[in-house]
Amino acid sequence: MNVVVALFRFGVAALALAGTKEVWLHGQLDDLLYFTNQSGVLLAVVMIWAGFASLLGKRQPPGWFKGGVTLFLAITGLVAYFVLEPEAADAPTLAIGLTSGQIEHQLDPVLAFLDFLLLDQHRRLRWRYSWWWLVYLLAYVTFTTVRGTVWDLDYPYGFIDLGELGWGGLLLNVLVYGIGFTLLGLLIILIDRRMPARALVGNPVPTRT
Repeated sequence: MNVVVALFRFGVAALALAGTKEVWLHGQLDDLLYFTNQSGVLLAVVMIWAGFASLLGKRQPPGWFKGGVTLFLAITGLVAYFVLEPEAADAPTLAIGLTSGQIEHQLDPVLAFLDFLLLDQHRRLRWRYSWWWLVYLLAYVTFTTVRGTVWDLDYPYGFIDLGELGWGGLLLNVLVYGIGFTLLGLLIILIDRRMPARALVGNPVPTRT
């Protein structure tokens, strides 16, 4: 069964790499400014790591990392669905008949959560991890704000665009989104702590949190 788990994870990694190929294949590192692409690259990394760990009987990625990637993919999917404009109808397909938006905004978040729910060991996430993950998100907003104000460059998303929102609007959005993302992180931790400790599918080698 661990071989099946590994193949599933390699498949998820392949989709994540397809969705972010402009970054790693064409060298367009500026695309890493988008949180979606950061999440996709992290998903590829953690799935390749976890896939080889399942295949070779090695330790799985630590819980704080795997849980964080699961959270970031959930954020990507929810923001795309509720906040961002829909993808253009004529967007080109990248893999298996799917567009970049369908892979990164719809498929990747679902597959990441299913992997977390079914293939991971549980009861290894700590409540403090929600704060660690929030620091990453705040660092992202800080970076995009400094980049936009100091070098007068475009912001990746309208809801963190200081030029459009002003400081009051930006800080309000950071507060609202920050609370929402923290609660989502706590929900992921709660799910982890309510699940059986043993993975539902496969038999991963026990790992540290």
